[in-house]
Amino acid sequence: MYLHSQETGEQDNSGTNSSGIITSIEIIGLKRTKPRVARYPLEQFLGREGSTLDMNAVKAAIKSTGILEPLEVELVNKGDGLVLRLTVEEKWAIFPFPLFMASSGGIGAGLFLTDLNAFGLLDRAAVGGMYASNGWMVTAMYQQTPGRIGEPGWNGAFSYSRRDSANTDRKGILHRRYTTDQIRFSLGLNVPFTDHFSSNGYLWFSAVSLKENRNTLNPPGNGAMILGINRSIFLHYSRWDGYLLSRQNLSLGYTRNISILGSSFHQIDFRGVYEQSLVPGFRLTLRSGAIWKSEADPGSAPLYEEGPQRALVDILPGSFSARCYAGFSGGLEKYLFKIRWGTLSVVGAWQCVFSYGLISGCEFDNGPSGGLRFYLSHLALPALGGGIAYNINSGLYQLTLNMGMDF
Repeated sequence: MYLHSQETGEQDNSGTNSSGIITSIEIIGLKRTKPRVARYPLEQFLGREGSTLDMNAVKAAIKSTGILEPLEVELVNKGDGLVLRLTVEEKWAIFPFPLFMASSGGIGAGLFLTDLNAFGLLDRAAVGGMYASNGWMVTAMYQQTPGRIGEPGWNGAFSYSRRDSANTDRKGILHRRYTTDQIRFSLGLNVPFTDHFSSNGYLWFSAVSLKENRNTLNPPGNGAMILGINRSIFLHYSRWDGYLLSRQNLSLGYTRNISILGSSFHQIDFRGVYEQSLVPGFRLTLRSGAIWKSEADPGSAPLYEEGPQRALVDILPGSFSARCYAGFSGGLEKYLFKIRWGTLSVVGAWQCVFSYGLISGCEFDNGPSGGLRFYLSHLALPALGGGIAYNINSGLYQLTLNMGMDF
């Protein structure tokens, strides 16, 4: 006897009448992925009573790998216990990865050769470059996925970039323009303590030099050379409702930036995402991002300011520059339809953000945003999307188009 669930787009509670303890896991359909790696997110279900098993929780666990798509979930009687049997499809993990972004502030495109399942271990590797209207970048990285709880995974990255920075206020008025070259190395460790709680720490070295530019306007007084030491904690949980993936993610980090050239400063980062289904295919989406940096030497302080993406909002120009942000976005997302290649949804939200920087001082902005998202099924990419946002305080609209970006 067996009970099963198929991903048909309907809420499924199969398995509620199956009695017995889950004693083993069987996965069918693996090609590159190592069986022990695929089993790892499912081991939380071992020892559970089959009648209490939530099949959508099983699907969410296997989807959390980012590589495996569940086709069928079964509970099979075998001997003295139950076998949790999954039939899966592996997404394409090795491919040239195009990246495209367009907004009211400019466009950018890149190409990366990626393997999101390196050596079948769910490790991630990428090498490539990007060219945008304000500069270019080349980078290489490798990220090892931790094997089991308590076992650390490591990551390393290198990048070199040239950037023409044009910093504006919230109305898009230019206040500062300069060109820099930057080289950066980083090495880190990630340790999962439980299925939902992990911590990481990493070191990086960054050197930024100013380049001559005849269009320079109010540039920083000097370059910078920084050694960074970071420690962060993460809480994460996900669940599949048959249409969309609900998730709750929380991260908090502290960084000590030690100056070799320039000034030292402290930094605190916060990021929270709460996406929860109200009914299948219709979810509440709450997002918040914040960053605080202590005072830095005025000569190099502009180099440490960042764009509004750190606040997880779309209502500010991409060229906006500030040292501190606290942003919030609250809205709803509705599943529209699903085809073989993915799922289309529509999202609308209200956003607000506090910011503090050298150009604009302390400001508050708010306004609506909305757009479409397309989640790919067969490629291990997050989503495609586009939308529009309106800033009530500045009166400006912001247009966005993203390919291969997480939202």
